Amino acid sequence: MAKNKIYYYNDELNDDFAGNSIQTKEIPSDFRYVNNNIFYRIGAFLLYYGIAKPVVWVMMKVIYGTKLKNRHVLKKVRGDGYFIYANHTGDMLDAYRPNTLRLFRKNYIIANPDAFSIKGIGTIVKMLGGIPLVENDLRQHAQLLGAIETRLNEKASVTIYPERHIWPYYTKIRPYTCASFHYPVKFDKPVVVMTTTYHRYKGLLRFIKRPQVIQYLDGPFYPDNTLSKSEAKTKLRDQVYSTMVARSEQTKQYEYRQYIKKET
Repeated sequence: MAKNKIYYYNDELNDDFAGNSIQTKEIPSDFRYVNNNIFYRIGAFLLYYGIAKPVVWVMMKVIYGTKLKNRHVLKKVRGDGYFIYANHTGDMLDAYRPNTLRLFRKNYIIANPDAFSIKGIGTIVKMLGGIPLVENDLRQHAQLLGAIETRLNEKASVTIYPERHIWPYYTKIRPYTCASFHYPVKFDKPVVVMTTTYHRYKGLLRFIKRPQVIQYLDGPFYPDNTLSKSEAKTKLRDQVYSTMVARSEQTKQYEYRQYIKKET
């Protein structure tokens, strides 16, 4: 990919630049959101902790050069299940990074059905913590909520990308609705914000064209139980959004990809 690749967009809420040709398939009606089969659980444990986690940690350091700021925020939610809200600016980066935040706790990601539509890897995606988002089927949505509650009760983290669509290396925060904030309000769980930013390498590494990734943790933020659920969702969304914007603007970022709005 060329360094100065340009993306032209119309709609910040709905345009997607994931760049894949995946044919999205419906999640099967018999999909098991929580699989308690002992052999499945052993396989998922070995895959996640024995292979994926160490490999991902190396990739984060070697390929993306990631740095994490404010890790102490996680101490404030130790011993509890919680949600992570992050800006959606990478495919593999966004899939990998939340899994490296805590050593002995698993992270789950609420993902678009695209992630489960590639033949032969749907089970692997699930084993690695993927939870497919289903909104139009009431029965499956109830199972989705049940799976989230189960993972929170296990003191795991659940990651959500409220921007929904991938804009690679985008250095600003796109607007998003309060819809996904239904989950922390419903389950009365804290929210940690993770903002991804992109910067030029310095010193001996300045020859590397790919930007260095610096991510900031903030929070936790809690649902306001004195408000109605609708008001609590909006307040939580505004807190998370303003935090992301502030982090993205605090230092000048490296625009590895350029985004230009089409003229109407």
